[in-house]
Amino acid sequence: MTASSRSTHIDALRGLAVLLMVLVHAAATWEPTLSGNLLVFGLIVSAGGGLAAPLFVALLGWGLAQRDLTMQQRWWRAGCLFGCQGIVNVSSPHLFELFTPGVLSLLGVLILTEPWWGRGLRTSNKPTVVFSWLFGLTVLFCFVFTSWQGPSSWTYRVDTASVLTWFEHVVFTGLYPIVPWFVFASFGATVAVLSTPQRHAFFRTVSVIGLTVSLAILVHSQRTNQVWALPTGNAALTFFPANAPFLIAAMTGVAMLWWCLERFRFADRLSSLGRVSLTVYVLHFVPFALFHQAETLHGWSPALTAGVVLGYTVGWIVLGTLLAQRAPWFTIESWMKRREPS
Repeated sequence: MTASSRSTHIDALRGLAVLLMVLVHAAATWEPTLSGNLLVFGLIVSAGGGLAAPLFVALLGWGLAQRDLTMQQRWWRAGCLFGCQGIVNVSSPHLFELFTPGVLSLLGVLILTEPWWGRGLRTSNKPTVVFSWLFGLTVLFCFVFTSWQGPSSWTYRVDTASVLTWFEHVVFTGLYPIVPWFVFASFGATVAVLSTPQRHAFFRTVSVIGLTVSLAILVHSQRTNQVWALPTGNAALTFFPANAPFLIAAMTGVAMLWWCLERFRFADRLSSLGRVSLTVYVLHFVPFALFHQAETLHGWSPALTAGVVLGYTVGWIVLGTLLAQRAPWFTIESWMKRREPS
């Protein structure tokens, strides 16, 4: 794979990740009734929402493995991401409090801590073995010490009543705490240091094992009459917190997506969107501040609400692509790059 094609492939993955983010956030804001004829749409939204953030974090890990950053550069990038998280929080008071640490906060913390969680992957002759240990121990931690991750409650996880609470959310109990989310960055860093044959074998192994375990968990949940998956609540798989079954299922999904997009290149048209993924991620929250109650105030039907969610998502594909192609200098990515310390 050439450097150019690899860049296109990675940008396409970023484009897909931000596309899924927009889709799930629009659905969470306007909340269409996803049943009956809209059930398939609901399943797509749920699956996309479950993979968007893990894919984003994995791609960060891939990028960090490409070069050595100075501590000044790390603080600059992390500080910009924290600032962007603040803009997101202000734009979405129906979802977040002002200082709620979100996925951009996680990316910033991962940049600062990469010398610790990424060192073994960079220096090892067997990075897949190192990753396997990291992932296995993290899954075991989430399985054994479930109370450390806090309750499965959105309200609890967005609350930032004190500085101590903020730090707890960043590390263990928030929406996207570094434990266990760093394992997705570790996955991306592992992919970055492998040759093409090694990478494909790695994707294959993760996919087969992950599908097998996930299927076993699904069968068990059906036999015990337990809900399979929920964002929060009592289910076999939960996103908030990212419990052990979620980590396995999401890692499997990321591996399969990455493998398919690299091999078949069917999402290359999203590469332009991927080059401005941070800008699109931040800006797509801004209309929510004004219109997050529109479906209630205007009595939208479930079909209309679903149509608005889909149209909003497609609209950002168009806007993001135009921005990347016509005005790339007018993006957060460009601004960060121009001012980054050397």
